[in-house]
Amino acid sequence: MLERIICTNLVRKLYFVYFLNVLDWACTVLLLNTGMFYEANPIANTFIDNILVGFILKCALPFVVIFLVNRYMHILGLPELKIADMMISFTLTVYLAVTLDHIINFLIYIIR
Repeated sequence: MLERIICTNLVRKLYFVYFLNVLDWACTVLLLNTGMFYEANPIANTFIDNILVGFILKCALPFVVIFLVNRYMHILGLPELKIADMMISFTLTVYLAVTLDHIINFLIYIIR
């Protein structure tokens, strides 16, 4: 019973991480198009200029991974679920910080 509750909460967090990931991609593309900003992530720098590849890597592929994790999460025990929760919470924190950075960058762009 406890595992089911934890799974439900983890799935919610995963979909929120996914939302922030898509938001990150969209904001990055918009900010790069202003010409005033650059992509700081060296890995993303290799594909961010190609909209289709960027969409596949930042939106489509993560959706498939989250869908599969959601589908098979029920096989995890309580210790594994706790580890997954820590990892997802860390990822969520990182994406919240990235989103805050995007908001600040949009404000900088508007003020200039």
